[in-house]
Order: sequence, then C-alpha cells, then structure tokens
Amino acid sequence: MTARHRTAIIGAGIVGLAHAWAASLRGDAVTVYERDQHANGASVRNFGLGLVLGQPAGELVDLAQQTRALWLAFFAETGCWHKAKGSLVVARSVTELRVLEAFQSVRGEPYGTRLLSRAEIADQQLAGVGGLFSPAEIAMDARQTITLLTRWLAERHGVVFEFGVLVHDIDLPHLATSRGPHEADEVVLCSGHDVQTLYPQHFSALGIRRCALQMQRVAHPGITLGPTLMTGLSTLHYGAFTECAALAEPLAALRQEVAQQQPALLEHGIHLIVQQVGDDGDLIIGDSHVIGETLVPFNEVAVDTIILDLAQQLLQRPLQVRERWQGIYASGRRAYEVLHPAPHVQAVVITSGIGMSIAFALARRQLAH
Repeated sequence: MTARHRTAIIGAGIVGLAHAWAASLRGDAVTVYERDQHANGASVRNFGLGLVLGQPAGELVDLAQQTRALWLAFFAETGCWHKAKGSLVVARSVTELRVLEAFQSVRGEPYGTRLLSRAEIADQQLAGVGGLFSPAEIAMDARQTITLLTRWLAERHGVVFEFGVLVHDIDLPHLATSRGPHEADEVVLCSGHDVQTLYPQHFSALGIRRCALQMQRVAHPGITLGPTLMTGLSTLHYGAFTECAALAEPLAALRQEVAQQQPALLEHGIHLIVQQVGDDGDLIIGDSHVIGETLVPFNEVAVDTIILDLAQQLLQRPLQVRERWQGIYASGRRAYEVLHPAPHVQAVVITSGIGMSIAFALARRQLAH
C-alpha cells in the first residue's frame, strides 16, 4: 500500500485551517502545528466577516465569491451559527451618499448592490441619508466558527492537530519542533503576522508589518440587525472603492470633509463596522488601524470612545461595552503573499485582514496540484 503524502500546516488560524481542508481533500495525511493552545491571532480577534463588497474587482472578488460558497457548504453541514444577510453601507452625509451613488452607477451590476433611500434607512432604525446594500456578505462569530471548523476538520477529515507545538526549523522531511522531531513531505506555512520565526530572510523584502485594531463587543442593543453595517467611511478603506477611477473625485471630497470635521478618523484609520453575532445578539464593533513593526498592546480610550460614539449615532441608541481588545493582522503592499522559500515548502500570508473572505478559495488554488 502506497504511503499517503504527509502535509504539515504551520498555524491554526483561518489560513492554516483552509489549507488543511484543501490538503485533506487531496487525500493527504494532514497535521496542523500551532504554537498556542488554540488559534489566538487575527482569525479570532477580528470581525468574522466574509466580505465580497470590499474586494477590488477581479481576482479578489472571484476568490471571495468562491470562498463564500465554501463557507455556506460548511455551515450547511455543521449547523454553525452564521448570518448570510449581506451588508449595508449607510451614508451619514450627502458627500458619503455621492460616493455610494457613483459606485452603484459604475459597479452596482457586477457587485449585485442596490441603493437605499433615506426612508428605507429610517425603516431599519438607522441614522443616515441613504445607503448601499450588498447581498453577498456572511457574518460569523469568529471565536465559535474557528473552534467548530477545527473540530470538524479533525472529526470529518482526519486532520491531526498538534497544539502548543512550535516548529522552529524545516529541513524536509524533518521538522524540528518544541516537542521533538516530526516528519513531513510538504509544508505550508500559515503563520499570520509572525514572519520572523521561519524564513525571515525571505519575508524581509516584502515589507510586511503588523496592523493593530481596536475592537469592542457590546451587549444586545434591543434590536435585531439583518445585514452587517458600515458607513461611508468604509469607502475610504476598501479597494472596491479606492481602486475605482470613477470614484476618485467623490472620494477626495469625502476625505476632505472628514479631515475638516473629524480628523481623528483619518489619523487613527477609523471606519465603522457593526456586526450582530450569535444567539445572544451581541454586537462586534470597530475598528481603527495602526501599522508598525512592533505595536504597543495598549488601546487608546479616546479611539474606543470615537468608535463607540459612531456606533451609537448610527443605531440611535446607547450601547453597553462588554469587552475591549486589540485585533491584529499582517499588513503588506498586496492583499496576500505566497512564497516558496525551499523545495516543497510554501508560505501563504494574507496581508490585508481578509482571511475569512478569501482563504478557502486561495488554499484550494495553492494546493490544486
């Protein structure tokens, strides 16, 4: 009997789990190595949002749409909580609305979006002058989803998980780990923002840094939200808008308006996302963006206050914060990077915070051989 191809995945975040799933479908014997006792990085610290609307037209939209279909298949099989009710970008001003109108005019059809009137926004108990609805987004409770996905891969696909094990050297077929030697025929390195433990010399030329986010979880606000909510501020952040030449003029006007009225939003990279998750109806709200080589772990109260105020203004009600924490992800010049630092070794790092949105499809493409 021919021995099964042994694939080692390093990292148990969404990118590592996606590659573990893809490798198992090839019939590989898959082992996932995770230095912590459970996933502890971007996959559980951020929103848990499968975002299609924000992706620039082309490859990333395609990857996001394919990943969306795979998420829905996973949810159907496991019963994991999710909400496939799209997203709503609420315009807080006429300037924001003009950006959304311009987007709808040139890209509404391929993205499947539609404009909402002031009255339709008011019907949803939101404060705004209009909005843009996208049907494609999927909301998840990231902590619950990653835990269930890990268990499902072990039980349904026979993936072996080695938690609390650091891989510190690779010389195939040998892996040197904190728990002694292991062996593999192929390695996929999915270590997120850690680009220093393995192959740092290969990562150094890419200019990958870390992005820190300030996040909050607030108690059920007394209303049930359908789509994930954003505001026109998000159009200054996502490539679907910023990389569209037809939106350059309205985006410039919006940036100028924000700079005049609330410059701290630009200074701290703040744009609002509000997502209701789980059976308890709590909201995940955020976020801000600070990029650097080494990030201090201390959240600024003023930034948390700005984000909370934006959410309260949008929902037109007070909110009670239950948790605050720092999100983190790798940040680079491109949306993701794929390296081949040694024979039968590849490193895949998503450098734009869109792991939940594209990882499944990207992994299947990378392991298609």
